[in-house]
Amino acid sequence: MSDDWKTQPPTHPMEGFRQTDVGSSSCWLREPDSNDVNDIAIWLADPDISRWFDFGQGRQTLPVLAVQLMMQTGRHRLRVFGATGHKLAGGLVAVSDLTHSFGTGSFWVLRDNRRPACQNMTFVASTMLLREAFETDRLHCITAWAVDCNMRSRHLLERIGFRTIGLQRDCHVMQGSRFGRVLYDLLPGDLPNGSGSARDGA
Repeated sequence: MSDDWKTQPPTHPMEGFRQTDVGSSSCWLREPDSNDVNDIAIWLADPDISRWFDFGQGRQTLPVLAVQLMMQTGRHRLRVFGATGHKLAGGLVAVSDLTHSFGTGSFWVLRDNRRPACQNMTFVASTMLLREAFETDRLHCITAWAVDCNMRSRHLLERIGFRTIGLQRDCHVMQGSRFGRVLYDLLPGDLPNGSGSARDGA
């Protein structure tokens, strides 16, 4: 998981968005459209971004076709988000591997720090998406992980309410070095009530 990186900013219209104001933050959240698919694939093709991820069997990138399939299968809840007043999506929040029989899923997030942002935008978009997953998909437990050296992502997860449940050691490879992954889980009652702290501008 990563929430701080760079990419070139393609443009597309914003339709069907949901807006929220939490504390000093004002942002929108909506389902990705066909234009967003290219954004997402470009973001995940950047080695500085993909190194933080694992989409199964060691795959760290998602081509356009894979993103399209994720949007169509119903096994993933994907939302792009951005700052109110700006059409460009500033990032993506997702709950993947939805298992309705057990009520579980896995959370991940991306943010493009070259695009317009507002204070607490990633935090607000994440909590909105997670609340949707609990209420609409009727999930009971959502998991997440972050590479142990990725303090920004770990701080975001903990601020959202995720609880540390363990460390998977020596399991993630970046630039020829091995790292651990900090494991987290989240229950519905762990989410903030909507008035999150403004400790940072994520």
